[in-house]
Amino acid sequence: MKYFFRDINWYRIGWILILGFLTMTASDVLKFLLIPEVSKSNPYWYTFMSYFNFISLWIVVLLVVYYFPNNRYIKEAILKNTKGNTYGLLSWGLFLGFLLNSFCALIAFWNGDIHLDFKGFELLPVIGLFVAVFIQSSAEEVFCRGFLYQKLLKADARPIFAIVINSLFFSLLHFFNDGVSLLAFYDLLITGVFFSLVVYYFDSLWMAMGLHATWNFTQSILLGLPNSGESFPYSVFHLDLNRVHDSFAYNSAFGLEGTFLSSFIMTVACIVLYIYKRKDKSLFWK
Repeated sequence: MKYFFRDINWYRIGWILILGFLTMTASDVLKFLLIPEVSKSNPYWYTFMSYFNFISLWIVVLLVVYYFPNNRYIKEAILKNTKGNTYGLLSWGLFLGFLLNSFCALIAFWNGDIHLDFKGFELLPVIGLFVAVFIQSSAEEVFCRGFLYQKLLKADARPIFAIVINSLFFSLLHFFNDGVSLLAFYDLLITGVFFSLVVYYFDSLWMAMGLHATWNFTQSILLGLPNSGESFPYSVFHLDLNRVHDSFAYNSAFGLEGTFLSSFIMTVACIVLYIYKRKDKSLFWK
């Protein structure tokens, strides 16, 4: 065990985490200065801007990566490349995110936990919201699985450490959302681990972006369910709040996430991916 922890540069890891907090703070300041507030009385634009305002995180991460020469190696993990950031793996990520979230929602529906009413479908507004949700989801991915994860690996952290530490950071981003519980925190953590394993084994940040985007888009915009505890007024389907029940598949405060079902599915997904790809790369040694 002592060999496992040997040569890990804890000092550099500490500074990377501080840099992560500073990056998030700069993003929040930029958001406050540049992004206008929109009233909930305008459901579509309120929903759109709630997701689009994560463009500030994209801007700050790109500035840090491109302005500081010692961070420019991270560009390879962000930009299109023939190794992993391909349209094919992006498409697989989009499909898997939709499939996983739809499965969780279907179980909750069959169990009588949620009842949905169709509100209406307008193609162009929904496409606009998909773009906004993709900006939000990809911003969290480019920060956690692009910037932080790559910096941690560069600091000689074992892959498993880089995966766990950036996933903890990811879960802490949602720590003050409405309805957070210990189970919700675990669900966010294990989801972060799953996204990180996708990046590690497939060398594809784009695939993780796709997974994250359609998971959020399906539950929030298509189904009208809370997204990590946050509910938005515009959606294709409407959740009947008078017919919501807490169970193993749904949490009235946090949504599909933060439940035994979602946590179990994400845990199994991590195990399956590890078993399938463990011979390709070691999680415990560089």
